[in-house]
Amino acid sequence: MIIFDILIFILVLSIVVFVHEFGHFLGAKLTKVKVEEFGIGFPPKIWKRKIGETEYFLGALPFGGYNKIYGMDENDPEKDKAPYAYENKNYWAKALICLGGVIMNIIFAAFLFYFLIIGSGFKMSQNMILENYHFPLGTQTNHPIIINVVKDSLAEKSGIKSGDIVLSANNQSINSIDEFVNLLDQEKNKITLSLIDHQTNEKRTAEIAPVLEGSSRGIVGVALGEMSYLEYKTFWDKVFCGFSHSYNFVHYSVVAIGSLIGQSIDQKTMDPLAQSMSGPVGIFAITKVVSQQGLVPLINLIALLSVALGVSNLIPIPAMDGAKTIFLGLEAINKKVFNKELQMKIEFFGMMVLIALAVVITFKDFFQFKDIIFKL
Repeated sequence: MIIFDILIFILVLSIVVFVHEFGHFLGAKLTKVKVEEFGIGFPPKIWKRKIGETEYFLGALPFGGYNKIYGMDENDPEKDKAPYAYENKNYWAKALICLGGVIMNIIFAAFLFYFLIIGSGFKMSQNMILENYHFPLGTQTNHPIIINVVKDSLAEKSGIKSGDIVLSANNQSINSIDEFVNLLDQEKNKITLSLIDHQTNEKRTAEIAPVLEGSSRGIVGVALGEMSYLEYKTFWDKVFCGFSHSYNFVHYSVVAIGSLIGQSIDQKTMDPLAQSMSGPVGIFAITKVVSQQGLVPLINLIALLSVALGVSNLIPIPAMDGAKTIFLGLEAINKKVFNKELQMKIEFFGMMVLIALAVVITFKDFFQFKDIIFKL
């Protein structure tokens, strides 16, 4: 039901955005800066209520959030003189406000990861998009995962399904795609595969005899990806597993972004980077698929989106949190050159770029995910 899918999407997005904006809100409150408005969604306002100095509201457009922090995003010398104004605070107070959203996204993700990791026996799995990547914390093992099975192929006839993870072959642990492919190429007889269904965790075996193509390649009719298992074994690993897992995915996200930028530079095209970016339409498609898998995968998605929102806000694009923090450092070095007027001009330009980028990504996502979006 499309309405149900939309409601879940709005709930997921609202939770992640609320956490981020609450981080900015909390940073302002801790540094005694006045918050004039705090809301989820964009106007028109469908509900509002003033409590103390702050007006809280819900916007009709549920694709973002808003904090109006006194004197922060406007060039008003009179406001800046107030003791509770953003501009009247020192560098560290301003930095806490700017980075509060990122910090809160990571803390929130850690809380959700604690719930998920403890519930799964301190083990988590993750589809990998980076080859030969190792998470910095925890004990990692990798296995091939079947992402597609060719119709009427040997794999399909042997009962192999999309989503099966290959744990071992002929009682030999398989820890990479290369190991599995090499075994298929070298083994002339039947291979007994030990499999586990990624969604149900059902274990079973399958027997298959690869058909040699030419004289060297073993063909069974599958497309392969890589699944990583992370286990937190020691006492201290378990105590800090939520934050360790958050750190792992912050590191993974940064490395992935760097890899995509490198690919774009090498190929002299923005396609690798552009194809990996998603906006509300892409998130809706992903949420629709994941929500059908159950509550636990949906909670994991919320945690991953929280990490993603935090990391993406550190990208030094004008008007984003990372750029604001960098500008604070420049302002501390030379406030005459890097003044608020210059900051407002740079952020206006950055906002125009972000709006244009959002439009492009929305169209890209619509055509990329249209089959998922309109599938009943």
